[in-house]
Amino acid sequence: MNAAKSLIATLLALAALLPAAASAQPATYFAGVVQHPATNIPPVQVVARYSLPLMSGGINDFSGIATRDGVDIYLLSDHGFIATGRLQRGYGQQITGFQLRQVAVLNDDQNRPLTGSLHDSEGITIGPDGSIYVSFEQHNRVLRYRRLGGPGEDLGAHRDFSRLRAGRGLEALAIAGDGAIYAIPERPARATYGFPSYRLRAGLWDGSFRLPEDGAFLPVGADFGPDGQIYVLEREYGARGFRSQVRRFAIRGRAISEPQVVMRSEYGQFGNLEGLSVFRDWNGRTRLLMVADDDLHPDRSELVDLVLNR
Repeated sequence: MNAAKSLIATLLALAALLPAAASAQPATYFAGVVQHPATNIPPVQVVARYSLPLMSGGINDFSGIATRDGVDIYLLSDHGFIATGRLQRGYGQQITGFQLRQVAVLNDDQNRPLTGSLHDSEGITIGPDGSIYVSFEQHNRVLRYRRLGGPGEDLGAHRDFSRLRAGRGLEALAIAGDGAIYAIPERPARATYGFPSYRLRAGLWDGSFRLPEDGAFLPVGADFGPDGQIYVLEREYGARGFRSQVRRFAIRGRAISEPQVVMRSEYGQFGNLEGLSVFRDWNGRTRLLMVADDDLHPDRSELVDLVLNR
C-alpha cells in the first residue's frame, strides 16, 4: 500500500513538471513542430537604395542577386539572362552608379537559349570555383553554368520537383560552406507543415530542413552569410503592397535552430524584393543586398542595401 502511494506521489510530481517542460524552447527542432512569434525585431537600417538602369530589351525583372563584396554583382532575370556589373559607391557607401559588364542568356545543355516557360529563372548562387547555379520555378530544376554564356548542366531532381506548382517552384537557392546546395520552393509540393527544402550533396538530392511558416510570408531568396547561417528572404503581398522580412538560422543536419527575424520592412517601404545576397563589409558588419523585380514596369527595379543591427 505504501509502495502504491509512493508511486502515485511520484507520478503527480512528474505531471506538475509537464507544463514547464512543454514551454521550454529547444535549441533545435524540426520545422512545423515548434513555432514562436517573432519579438524584438530590429529597425531596418538602410545603407543605400539605387534604381537600376534598364537592361536588355528594357527588361529589369530581376529575381536573383549574388555578390561576395557588395561591389561586383550578378543579377538574374526571370526572363532567362544574367547581367554582371560593378557598383560604384560614394560617401557612406551610397550606390552612385552601376557599370554593366556583360549580359548573357541562359542556355540548355546543347548551348541553345532557353525559351518560353523553360527560362523562368528565380534563384542564383556562385560556387567556390566560380560556377553559377540557377534554379527555375516552372520546370523545376537547377542548372550549373561553368561560365557565363556557356551550356547549362542539369543537376538532376528530387522526386518532389515534378509535383511543385508551376510558377511557385524553386525560388531560393544557396550554397553552404561545405559545397552543399539548398533549394527552397515558394510553395510546398503537398500539404504539410512549413516550407520544405532540398539539398544537393555528392550529386544526389534529398530532403533537408523545413522552415516554419510565419503568417503570409513566402520564401523567395536565400544566401549563406559569413557566419555560416542561412538567411532566407520572404515576401508578403496584400492590399497595402509588399512587405519583406529576412530570417536566419543554423542548419543542424535535417533540423534547424529557431529562425530569428533580423529584418522586416513596412508595407510599401520597398518594392517586390526577390533576390538576396549576404556579405560582410570592411567594418565587419553583416550586410543584406537585395534586388526588387520591376514586374515589367519601367524604372521600378532597385537595389536595397541594409546593415543588420544584430
